[in-house]
Amino acid sequence: MSDSENNNGNEKSKSWVIWLILALSLLAIPVGLLSRADHKGGSEKGGDSEETSAWSMLKKDKIKVIRLDGMIMDQGRESILSLPRGASIAIKNLRKARDDKHIKGVLIRINSPGGTVGASQELNQAVQELRKEKPVIATMGDLAASGGYYVACACDRIYANPGTLTGSIGVIMSGFNLKGLTEKLGVEPKVVKSGPFKDLTSMYRPMSDAEREILQGLIDDSYDQFVTAVAQGRKMEKEAVKKLADGRIYSGRQAVKNGLVDKLGSYEDALNDLQATCKKKYSLKKDLKVDDDSSGSLLESLLETSSNATGFPSASPASMFDEVLPMTMRARFYNQPLWMMP
Repeated sequence: MSDSENNNGNEKSKSWVIWLILALSLLAIPVGLLSRADHKGGSEKGGDSEETSAWSMLKKDKIKVIRLDGMIMDQGRESILSLPRGASIAIKNLRKARDDKHIKGVLIRINSPGGTVGASQELNQAVQELRKEKPVIATMGDLAASGGYYVACACDRIYANPGTLTGSIGVIMSGFNLKGLTEKLGVEPKVVKSGPFKDLTSMYRPMSDAEREILQGLIDDSYDQFVTAVAQGRKMEKEAVKKLADGRIYSGRQAVKNGLVDKLGSYEDALNDLQATCKKKYSLKKDLKVDDDSSGSLLESLLETSSNATGFPSASPASMFDEVLPMTMRARFYNQPLWMMP
C-alpha cells in the first residue's frame, strides 16, 4: 500500500472518531439537562433547588474561578478538539469577570513556571483592573514562579501551600554559540543584514561586547519593571523587593516569611477567605455559588480524550521528548519570543 493510501486511511479514521465524539457530545447535552432537571425537582421537595441548576448559575451572583496553567505566552490553542489554553484566554476570562455584574469575586488558581514578559504584564494589568471592581484572591498550586508570581502579586491576597515553589523574580535570556561545531561540520553561515545588530542573538558567532551591553540593558529594564510591579502589588519598598529578587525560588512557607505571600493554605482555604470577603463587602448571609470550569464535565473529558486519541493536535515521539528538555534546549525555543522569564 502506498504512503498516500496510508495517509488517506489515517485521515478517514481520525475523521470517523471526530464525528463519533461530536455525536456523543450532542447526545450528552439533553441527558445532562434531564438529570439536572430531575435533581432540581427532587431538591425542590427537600432542599435548595439552586444547588444544581446550571441555568440559574447564569443569573445568580457567584464567585468565578479562573485558572492559569502552564507557560504564560500570548498563544492560546483553540481547536474543535482541544480546550482553550494560554494567557490570551485567561485575559479574556478576567475581563469578562470584571464586566459581569453577577460575579462578585474572583479566585485565580495559578500553576505556572512563568513565561514571556509582555504576556505576564498584560495579565498583571487585567488583574489590577478587575481588582478595582471586586475582590481577587490568588491561590498557588505546585508552582507559581516568575511570570506566575508576576500575576499573583496584583491580587488582593495570595495563598500558597507550604511546599509551593514561587518567587524566581527576575528575567533571563539564553542562547548557544555553535561556531566551533559548525566549523567542524563544514557549515558556513551566510547572513545579510540591514544593521550591525540585526542578528543580535546569532548562535553562529561569539557575542560582541556591544551586543552584550544592549541585551544586558534590555534585561535590566525588564527586571526593573518586574520589581516595580511586585513592590506596588505587595506594598513593599523596591529596595526590599530587590533583596528577594535575585532569581531564586522560595517555598510557600519561605515566601510568607519574606512577605511575598500572605497566608499558607489550600485552594479551599483561599475560597473560604474569598467567600467571607464577599459576604462582608456585599452584606450577604449565605455563601455565593462557585463557578469553576474545571469541574470535569463529560464534554470536557471527551475533548481531552479525543485530543490524545486522534493525534490532533499531534503528539509525535519527538515532541514528547522535547517536553522533558530544558527550555533553551528545545527545538522550538528559538521560535518563541525573544525575552523569557522561565
